[in-house]
Amino acid sequence: MVRYTDKLVGRLVAKLEELRIRNNTIIIFTTDNGSGGGITGTRNGRQVKGGKGKKSEAGTCAPFIVNCPGLVPAGVTTDALTDFTDLLPTFAELAGAKIPGKPDVDGVSIAPLLLGIADDSPRQWIMALGHGPAKLDENGVRGQHDYASRVIRDKRHKVWVDTNRQITELYDLQTDPWEEKNLIASDAPLHLAAKQKFQSVVDAMPARDARPKYGPRPGQPWERPLPEKDRRTS
Repeated sequence: MVRYTDKLVGRLVAKLEELRIRNNTIIIFTTDNGSGGGITGTRNGRQVKGGKGKKSEAGTCAPFIVNCPGLVPAGVTTDALTDFTDLLPTFAELAGAKIPGKPDVDGVSIAPLLLGIADDSPRQWIMALGHGPAKLDENGVRGQHDYASRVIRDKRHKVWVDTNRQITELYDLQTDPWEEKNLIASDAPLHLAAKQKFQSVVDAMPARDARPKYGPRPGQPWERPLPEKDRRTS
């Protein structure tokens, strides 16, 4: 899989060079989650089992590599916070475009960071949520719970929030990157401040998650009909 991915990235880069637009085309290489549970990798000399579908860092932290010889400074590593919601406003700013209708979006542009104009992103925290299949009912798409469990983190601390909107776990990723010591009961000032910060974030969120918009489309000739039970899941 890695070798074939490398081959495809090579084809993309070669075509950009052929078209002579390599130096002003920004390539972003990333993924939506960590590896599957059947894959074991190595991080800082320690074996890590894939965490896809889990809210540990092995499941939610993904590669994010940005390259453009003419625009993006090379060899820079940053601990700036970002998530996928930032991509839309970032692409819009890089292209000099406006988001149609000025909709409310959760993301913020990190274009200045990518171009080397800024040293950090505007992000104070990032979030990951969602687990298991969604269902399609008479009101649209619905997750397994009206409020999905989630994790919220900043550069140092991370909390786990359950489906009742309760913070159940707190980790110091600086001293405990493997999330092995739950500090939720700690009364240390540093940990109390972190819990208070994240609690304010949770309190500002809707009590029920929004339902994604869904518009049925006609089947395509290459698609196989699904059993009725599978048509109700997404």
